[in-house]
Amino acid sequence: MHSSTKTDHIINIRITHKTARVPLLESVVFKDKTQALTELQAMENVAECLLLQTCNRIELYLVSEKGEETLNNAKQRLAKRSAHYEEAFNAIETALDHEAYKHLMRITSGLESMVIGEEQVLNQIWEAYLEAEKAKTLGPILKHLFNRVMTVGRRIRDATGISKGAVSVGAASVELAANLIGNLKDKKILVMGAGETGTIVAKSLARRCLSPVLFANRTYSRAVTLAENLGGKAVKFDEFQEVLVNADVVICATSAPHLLLTKGIVSHSMSQRTSQNNLIIIDISNPLNVEKTVQEIPKVKLYTIDDLHLIAEKNLAERQKCVEAACQMIDNELVILDDDLKKLSVRLIISALLSDAEHIRQTELSKAINKLGVVDDKKRKIIDDLTSVLLKQTFLPVIENLRIAASKDDREAINIAIKLFDKEGSNIVDKDTK
Repeated sequence: MHSSTKTDHIINIRITHKTARVPLLESVVFKDKTQALTELQAMENVAECLLLQTCNRIELYLVSEKGEETLNNAKQRLAKRSAHYEEAFNAIETALDHEAYKHLMRITSGLESMVIGEEQVLNQIWEAYLEAEKAKTLGPILKHLFNRVMTVGRRIRDATGISKGAVSVGAASVELAANLIGNLKDKKILVMGAGETGTIVAKSLARRCLSPVLFANRTYSRAVTLAENLGGKAVKFDEFQEVLVNADVVICATSAPHLLLTKGIVSHSMSQRTSQNNLIIIDISNPLNVEKTVQEIPKVKLYTIDDLHLIAEKNLAERQKCVEAACQMIDNELVILDDDLKKLSVRLIISALLSDAEHIRQTELSKAINKLGVVDDKKRKIIDDLTSVLLKQTFLPVIENLRIAASKDDREAINIAIKLFDKEGSNIVDKDTK
């Protein structure tokens, strides 16, 4: 239930690569996102919610009448997921209303990514939106917000060129491998995972390697397709351990919920190894799929997304002018979005007024038709259209003035309208949030 005289707040609670390293991020990961959404919406005062979870960020977006109170409760709830509560609590950032959707707009524009301008985050946000929609935790506010910022994000990318030639996290992992061992042309490289990130890794490698890149994926047909498209070779998932024996680089980019490369598996492969070269393992999976202790094995070097910062800093320096242009566009778009969301706050009052008026119109129209006797369809439509136009024209100034009052934060004018139309004290159910 939403009181028509109260204001809904947009809340953002986040822990990202900017404040937390991978182990801390992983300690608060939601393994079942649908269940997480259901539990978040069940929190007191939460009307809508969305969960954005990637390899370097976990973000909650909530709508609540109790802004600060809900923000604090959600922050504590997220921090309690970690065994290191205090560390997690200190790493969590928050934003309310204007600052919340400014942050979201920066994400869709590519400014908050580890690698500035990367485009994969747009797909991740849209997937998060669809997951929340399927879980029925979206309402009119988050729907409007996310559709708007996705449109703005694409427009900013096109106008500034911030994504032109940008490397993704997947491509950055290939850059890291090249920095670590030099030329990749004659190296034996295994890519685990043939999803979106794995495909990006594969394409980046295809431009650098002469030797066929090996692909392993749980769904073997996907590995085959990727290998055929890029001139590589597919490996059945239960045979990848044999490949480890002679591999120079392994890039793990899956979404498996459990470890794929354990210390035991890697130790066994290394015991059969004849090469004196190090085995470089780069894990950019979400969640991480390589056991941390593999780095204790001689000649095994493990790297994660935490090790991509140098490449990210280089990318930022190259795109500084694009960043400045994007920031200016965001500031301009925020003025429009602020106004839109304020006007959206009176949607329930407007809906109730129009619903009541339409009910009266239909009732009186029915009475009039009955008094006229036999009325053919053409005349009936003329009368129906006439009364409909009269209703719309009568309420158009009222609706526009309500929206103007909301835009100016004029609660007094809104409350007067509620009293004049006998809506005082009534609660209106927002069907979109049910």
